[in-house]
Amino acid sequence: MRILRSCLRVGICVVAVCSAALANGWTDRSEYDLVLKIREEASAQKRLVLLEQWKTGYPTSEQRQVRNELFLMAYQSLGDHAKMLGTAREILAGQPDNLAAAYWCTLLTPEAGEATPEMLGRTEKAARVLLSEKPAAAAGGSWEKQKAAVELMAHRTLGWVYWQRKDFAAGEKEFALCLEQNAKDARSSAWLGALLAGQPEQEKQTAGLWHLARASSLRDEEALPEGQRRQLTQVVDTLYRSYHGSEDGLDALKASAGAAAFPPQGFAIESASAIAAKRAEEELAFRNPQLAAWRKIRKQLEVPDGEAYFATAVKGVLLPKLKGTVVRSSPEKKPMELGLALDDSPDEVVILKLSTALSGDPEPGLQINFTATGEAYSANPFRLTLVATPDQIENWTARARNERAAQRCLI
Repeated sequence: MRILRSCLRVGICVVAVCSAALANGWTDRSEYDLVLKIREEASAQKRLVLLEQWKTGYPTSEQRQVRNELFLMAYQSLGDHAKMLGTAREILAGQPDNLAAAYWCTLLTPEAGEATPEMLGRTEKAARVLLSEKPAAAAGGSWEKQKAAVELMAHRTLGWVYWQRKDFAAGEKEFALCLEQNAKDARSSAWLGALLAGQPEQEKQTAGLWHLARASSLRDEEALPEGQRRQLTQVVDTLYRSYHGSEDGLDALKASAGAAAFPPQGFAIESASAIAAKRAEEELAFRNPQLAAWRKIRKQLEVPDGEAYFATAVKGVLLPKLKGTVVRSSPEKKPMELGLALDDSPDEVVILKLSTALSGDPEPGLQINFTATGEAYSANPFRLTLVATPDQIENWTARARNERAAQRCLI
């Protein structure tokens, strides 16, 4: 993969800087001669054979750490990432601040996918070694050429560690830092997108889709390998269709994400459920405008800042025509106040105060259309108090019923 090859070039420099010069303390002259032969051998495969001889013949050599570094370089030449990682961890067990081992442990652990608590802890320590002052002290002036790439990789791996631990906020922060340092870091975009897309909040999911789309769109030197990029493109297409309900807007998302590392302020993708709800509201507004108006009012009153909505949009405002069922009248005859149920529930949710008494007493379950002005609101229990005049009420049939009763008495 191109990203890994780039990191390998940095890693070679780290190994060269951090490998100690062979010092005194040989077990015997034969060990010294064997090591010279290893250092002069050009073939990585033959070096491994000689290194195994050294390890077998001198298991407790004072130069064990040097030997492990030579093993690490040989495995690196052969591209054996699993052996590189195992060797790097062995080095760190005896020398926790070894920069070469810290580098490869930090780079290769996410690739290996080993996410046990122990491995995550080791990997975090290795990444923090690279972010400490030790690399600069060991490498001197040459460190500045490598610093940006190594620290970017360290922060990306820390983000991966936090992600595996389900510390999503910390992981998101590390990945965002990587993208601020290098907007073309496709792997950070991919990992940040996966982290966000798996969370329950819709704003996180849509931001996750942005970053996944960006990672699948990048084509430069730091892009994902072509096979991974194609697979991720399929994932993005599937996630978008699942979330949005269709492919409408998908091409525009990919184009926008390809041009910017982060979504713009207020970025959103309408969910399939939101689209379905909007269509249902439009249909209801056509079939039953009074019920649609009530549901819209109640929905806005029941949000956390419903009191603010009442104060600015309901109190003292003439509301659109509503339809309610009378469940209570006070007094029962010639009422000055009605308790109304709206929507499908039989519970009283609206108190309708009247400027003057209505004639007669209402029939049970009487449905009325009315316009009224907001006066008061209670969130728990939900009660909306409105005021109206008798001429703002339609379908009031109490008077007619009383007149029919009086006529029967006369007969």
